[in-house]
Amino acid sequence: MSTLRHGRHRTLRSDLLLPWVRQTCAPRRRPAVSSAAWRSLLAVTAPAGLGLLAGRPAEGVMVALGALSAVLTDVAAAYRHRAVTMLLPQLLGVAGAFATLTAEGGPVAPYVLPALGVVAGALACLGPEGSLGAMILLMDAEVALDLPLPGPLWLPPALMLLGGLSVVALALAGRPFFRGRAERALLAQCLTGCAAVLEPDAAGPAGTARRRALHDVLERARHTGAVGGGPLLARHLPGLLVLAETASSAGARGLSADPALAGRLRAEAERVAAGRPALDGPWPPGCGPLDVRLVRAARAAVLPEASAGAVPVTAGDWRAGRRWGAARAAARDPRSWLCGLRVGLALLLAGAAAAYFDLPHPYWAVLNVTFVCRPDVGPVTGRALERFCGTALGLLCSGLVLACAGPDWALLGVLAAAAGLVPALSGTGYLYQAAALATVVMTVTQLAGDPGLPLLLPNLASCAIGCLAAAAACELLGPRHRQLALARRLAVAVEQATLALTPHRPRTALAPHLQLALARAEFERVRREPPWRRGATERWGALIDEVERAVDAALAPVPAPADHRHFDATRHHLHRLAERLHRLDGREGAAGAAGAGRAAGAATTEGYRSAAPAPRASGVGRNARAAQQLRDVPVPAGMPRTAVLGAAAGRGGPGAEPVSRPVRRSAATCRP
Repeated sequence: MSTLRHGRHRTLRSDLLLPWVRQTCAPRRRPAVSSAAWRSLLAVTAPAGLGLLAGRPAEGVMVALGALSAVLTDVAAAYRHRAVTMLLPQLLGVAGAFATLTAEGGPVAPYVLPALGVVAGALACLGPEGSLGAMILLMDAEVALDLPLPGPLWLPPALMLLGGLSVVALALAGRPFFRGRAERALLAQCLTGCAAVLEPDAAGPAGTARRRALHDVLERARHTGAVGGGPLLARHLPGLLVLAETASSAGARGLSADPALAGRLRAEAERVAAGRPALDGPWPPGCGPLDVRLVRAARAAVLPEASAGAVPVTAGDWRAGRRWGAARAAARDPRSWLCGLRVGLALLLAGAAAAYFDLPHPYWAVLNVTFVCRPDVGPVTGRALERFCGTALGLLCSGLVLACAGPDWALLGVLAAAAGLVPALSGTGYLYQAAALATVVMTVTQLAGDPGLPLLLPNLASCAIGCLAAAAACELLGPRHRQLALARRLAVAVEQATLALTPHRPRTALAPHLQLALARAEFERVRREPPWRRGATERWGALIDEVERAVDAALAPVPAPADHRHFDATRHHLHRLAERLHRLDGREGAAGAAGAGRAAGAATTEGYRSAAPAPRASGVGRNARAAQQLRDVPVPAGMPRTAVLGAAAGRGGPGAEPVSRPVRRSAATCRP
């Protein structure tokens, strides 16, 4: 595994750089004209037009820019999720605008934006919603400084909030008529994916693609429920997690299930998507222990009220931590503040360079840093390249429009088209969305009374400064960031698979396949890194496949549960794999998490089936709930907890296999 730690590109060759540039700038899929595009067209164009009619174009442009900030957060499908994703960033944007306007002209004014950048970078580590909130926090703060308005201090934030709330109102207007439709669609996709995984060819390459697609959809449904908090997903997801894990592991091992069960799952998916109740007929009886487990999990997924207690997962444990718990964990994590320091340093560099070159709109450079420094959506260097190329393309189109500028209503037509393209091009690629954003910015600048043609080259220079500052800060303070995140995801998957092998399985939603889905998403971001940061990409892909095979082997049903040789060999392989992953992670305390895998997987093979006490939560994963469940497992009278480490050390009972190399025990696992 040393090649994974030390395999780096020593030289930067053109045959590596040009394919990366083509891969980064290539369109991903066709533009999709959705309801978000129509909302953006109406909410951005109407305030600008009303401002022109009223003779106050600056106020209309401020409302339009507030609406544009809300359009950038209109990415969720479910109404509850959409409300959280769009409302919280607007409140953060108002706070950022007030902070910068209050400090303007004072001695601390140059340091407000970098301080807000540190907070925003730490906030971005909370997930996609935190990243959107951090972006709007900085965006509104910079727009309020760049477009000063005469009047009271609260006027610019209030106008931007008015524009943002108009988009939120349009986005939530259909909730009384289409309530729960997006959640039902996600549940139907999960049930259809489980049925596809149970097909006879599930052990081949086609089955692998189906399993990965299933867990990608399941992770999207889990995230939607965890953020939005819908009761429908809260009821159905625990059973769906167990059904997906069992079906995936059985399909990977080539174990055949009853074909009637797949047909029943598809029929239930159609009824769930249509909002109709479940079928009343009996479920397929099956002809083996695998069918019994699948039917029990399927009934719990489709009829959670009627199957209460059939699946050993508590109703609230499918959430990946409550929001306040995640916020506290991010506040204690030094990686969050390192990300904040990256954003703050990039803002400081961009602001200083823009002031040094005396650009007419210095906050445009800082605004580019805000859009580029979003590591949750991809590599910062690749996003900076897309931002610069997209801005150049947008400025070219804007220059042609402004050179042939007619009356203001013609500019309003261009603004409407560009605003509608901002959400429509979000899936095509950030380069094309950045081109639409640049067109919107130049058009509203012209409508506000500032001539746009003299600002084309300064805008391009500001974009170059912001992108270079973001890339430089990322290179200085973020080495091997993606690889470490990938190793942590894989280590959590191995830990959860080991916990699932314990005889007294914790009553938590152990879903290692979901962790593998997140690891594959992180791996896709690793593949999009620039050549000098990519590392041994092929070896990381092989490691993900190895972990996936190990998890499938751990969770698959065995024909003879009384034979403990399968469990012991799988546990030994899992904790060795966890140690390798923690060595790749290279952080202090990783041995504690590897000890968690040994403590969870160690058990005697003759009668006594209890788990060792979990070590201190200092390693990767910090599965506090599972560790508490392991501490609560009863131990037979007269038997110390240290005795259960015999199997892990190669001194198990008749069914145990010796380990090929000594197993190190941490102090936490050897303590009775």
